[in-house]
Amino acid sequence: MKDPCDHYTFDLIGGVQKKPGRKPLGERAMTVAERKRRSRELRRNRLQELSVTVELSRDAQKSLDKMIEWWGVSKKEAINRALVIACESQTGRTGFLFELEAPAGKIKKSAKPKA
Repeated sequence: MKDPCDHYTFDLIGGVQKKPGRKPLGERAMTVAERKRRSRELRRNRLQELSVTVELSRDAQKSLDKMIEWWGVSKKEAINRALVIACESQTGRTGFLFELEAPAGKIKKSAKPKA
């Protein structure tokens, strides 16, 4: 008979001690390279989305609700679409949105007047 306070001796009648540690995600434990690859992928996915908290005016909230209804999407997707559309419409007009100086090679040099 096993002493109830003894947690180190195996129970010879019927019990099998569990393996220590987490269970593997697949059929076997991952190698170091597989764990690192998974870690990098998860980190890349987290960095692709930026969390922003804002307060909207009532008019902006009504507009957002209309966009959600029209497009049939979530608030997040409606805001993403609206920002992309607004940005594209601005860059179409100005050419260089949010850039103080135009990138090299994109500025058309004016022809010098002939004397």
